[in-house]
Amino acid sequence: MADRSDGINDVDPLKTDMLHRVGLLLFPDYQLLDAAGPMAVFESAIIEGRPVYEICLLSAAGGAIRSSGGAILETMRPEEAGIIDTALVCGGLGALNAAVEPSVVDFLVAHARSGHRVGSICTGAFVLASLGLLQDKRVTTHWRFATELARRYPGLSVDADSIWIRDGSLWTSAGVSAGMDLALAFVTEDVGEDMARRIAQELVVYYRRPGGQSQFSTLLKVSHTDGRFAPLLGWIREHLDQPLHVERLAGQANMSPRNFSRAFKMETGVTPAKAVEQMRLEVAREWVERGTHSIVHIAVATGFGGADRMRNAFVRAFGVPPQAIRRTF
Repeated sequence: MADRSDGINDVDPLKTDMLHRVGLLLFPDYQLLDAAGPMAVFESAIIEGRPVYEICLLSAAGGAIRSSGGAILETMRPEEAGIIDTALVCGGLGALNAAVEPSVVDFLVAHARSGHRVGSICTGAFVLASLGLLQDKRVTTHWRFATELARRYPGLSVDADSIWIRDGSLWTSAGVSAGMDLALAFVTEDVGEDMARRIAQELVVYYRRPGGQSQFSTLLKVSHTDGRFAPLLGWIREHLDQPLHVERLAGQANMSPRNFSRAFKMETGVTPAKAVEQMRLEVAREWVERGTHSIVHIAVATGFGGADRMRNAFVRAFGVPPQAIRRTF
């Protein structure tokens, strides 16, 4: 049964007389934060002065591995690491098309078959998928690469919105900073929610961040497209408080409604109505975070018409109502 980032159940705490060993598998041109983020979470898990986790940096050949940003981390080969309780494949451009060495294949496949926890961060999902470990599983990855993951591996159920997903003993997460969300979920499962909350506070990150990846992917794509509809999108943003039905948008673009709808979706990936809602959400969220206007005023000014309608749109898109986001900021 798959879990997503909107909840996790407490389990019996991890025995603290033994270190839980986490193997972070790196490929050349890995994304540094994919490794450093989870490392910061794991090293912060301390009970009565004793660490809960031991972090092992792994690579096919061992030795120095350079990140895409130029940082270098020293690693060991998987066969040198001994027993690993959790294996995590870090992402980045290096993992997207990695030629997985036989020793790494053996390590990951044996680890998964043993029932131990296996996970991926960002494009690390492509490595696990290439080995058949994600077949028939519900998974996620960075929103930018979700379509490509589904195309290459049609046997996967790819969820482009979730921050992280658990399907049995296999865990996958979204891009870059989502590795910290995944690591916090591991801490919650291993030693409890209180510890995970404390670590999140210490690192100044969300324990469970509001919303999913769609707030980054769709809004970014629609709001900042530079194609032929860029002028129209700018016009929409300036007229959010007005009715913006398809016929009016098509007229503004000097196209028939039918041709406009088809061409717009082809360029932006969403329907005109969805684009309008996403832009209203983007502007409304900015105003909610600033805290300078009432929720009712924002709802009217951004075209939602009323606070209840805006609240429902926020819950659908971000997983929380406007008031919760305002309290956070």
